[in-house]
Amino acid sequence: MKLIKYIKILTKEVWRLWINELKRVFSDGGVMLLFFGATIIYPLIYGLSYQPEVLQNIPVAIVDQDNSSSSRTIIQMLDATEQIHCSVNLGSLNDAKNAFFEGAVSGVILIPENFEKDILQEKQTPLVVYADASYLLVYKQTVQGVMAVVQQKNKDIKRQRYEDAGVPKVQAIQLSQPVRFNSEALYNPSSGYGSYTMVGLLILIIQQSLLMGIGMLSGSDKERGGASYISVLDSLKGSVSRLIVAKILAYLTIYIPVSMYMLYVIPHWFNLPHAASPGTILAFVIPFLISVSLLGLLLSALFRSREQSVIVLLFTSIPLIFLSGFSWPVEAFPWGFNYLAHLFPSTPAVIGFLKISVMGLSIPEIRVEWYEFWIMSAIFMAINLFVLHRVYNRYKRKTAIS
Repeated sequence: MKLIKYIKILTKEVWRLWINELKRVFSDGGVMLLFFGATIIYPLIYGLSYQPEVLQNIPVAIVDQDNSSSSRTIIQMLDATEQIHCSVNLGSLNDAKNAFFEGAVSGVILIPENFEKDILQEKQTPLVVYADASYLLVYKQTVQGVMAVVQQKNKDIKRQRYEDAGVPKVQAIQLSQPVRFNSEALYNPSSGYGSYTMVGLLILIIQQSLLMGIGMLSGSDKERGGASYISVLDSLKGSVSRLIVAKILAYLTIYIPVSMYMLYVIPHWFNLPHAASPGTILAFVIPFLISVSLLGLLLSALFRSREQSVIVLLFTSIPLIFLSGFSWPVEAFPWGFNYLAHLFPSTPAVIGFLKISVMGLSIPEIRVEWYEFWIMSAIFMAINLFVLHRVYNRYKRKTAIS
């Protein structure tokens, strides 16, 4: 009977604290904007911005100093690639330079004098490319487009020379390309920028919006004179762990649907890689959200105002993008940065979600990241209990004196 009574009291108290936390969230406009506005609008903005996936038809200026049939063929081949659009054909390199600095073109391709003559005389001749390396996407596409044309032209020249020497056409083709190069882009067939970057961004939006929302709720308590993030201690009868559990349940209630929208619906809408089932995403998201919620409750003890929480956590967003390992490989991190990265749930979350959503792995196959969420949760829970017990005892002493 005592056990049943204890369970009833426990359930009733957790339920009351859970509802109370939800009321706090839905009565705070700033938190609502973070929990729902940011998580709904940001993925749409990023998805629409990156929807073209691959940068195409980059305008380049052609400086044809040879004006031969070979140079005109090269220009036609360049313009036929998906990467390059030969927008203008200028007479001098100086004109092309002016067009580049005026923003009319993003690169310059120079075909030198005697281009065709050198080819006919079996001399090596250059095709000069001036590409904007300050913008890596533009630089990469421009250079790749030119390289594809140069390689094809080299093969055509070799094949023609073999045929002129009396080699049969089929054999000439084989001799002109003795090693065949095949490239397969695994898990991102289009090599799209959106498919690459959206995975990390979605995870970080979930984490940072939840952390900032929890910080703002705590800041409101501090501004009203409350102790730490606890605004309901006066009605708390049992262990402080019930308050933590209730708060986590409240955040899960809100963020499970939000996370399913961001990690399942958004990839389908924008045709991003989405190999994971809803059940797999749910099993992945729950421990991730628990660890983020506990981290948010722990960090919230440091904030003295709503604005302070937003400023501090917003500042961490860019470093966390780099530490997560999707913008720069973790193998190239300086010593110590890899350990720092694993203090935040976003690091295993980005790696894990990449595996289940893009690579199509199951939860058992990402058990390292999945277990990391629970280890983080256990550590954050222990620290939260320690901090909260101190605050709770201090609060009781103050209320007893007054």
